[in-house]
Amino acid sequence: MTQRQADEFLFRIDQLTVDHKPSFGKMNVHQMVCHCTDFFRMAKGTKKAKEYGVVNQDTIKSLAKAGKPTPTPKGFGQVEGDGTKPTDFEKDRGILKDSLLEFSKLPIDFDFAPHPYFGEMKYSAWTSLAAYHMNHHLEQFNV
Repeated sequence: MTQRQADEFLFRIDQLTVDHKPSFGKMNVHQMVCHCTDFFRMAKGTKKAKEYGVVNQDTIKSLAKAGKPTPTPKGFGQVEGDGTKPTDFEKDRGILKDSLLEFSKLPIDFDFAPHPYFGEMKYSAWTSLAAYHMNHHLEQFNV
């Protein structure tokens, strides 16, 4: 993730308020903030999924390209109660921003954790997925 991308995401995250409503999906804005933070925890290996290798990669990619919902690894679903529990919106939003900044500064040779569905991924794949994921959820709340 480039510094420019990180700065743009930080700007958009700052636009979020607790009153934002989703244009699609079931998460509220606070759940989405925690869900996105959990993504960065997953990448670093500090939060682990409850399943690995269950969903076909081509299926996920096809759904994403078609603009359809993709499955969430077990252990990360906010609506299901598996993700990090929202506490204080401003605090959780700050944690997301810190996590995004930390992720954006990881070295190219960082030893990422395996993705629950995609397995071992290199720096470029993780950063592309992070940018896609952040953009998807910020668009969900029209920021």
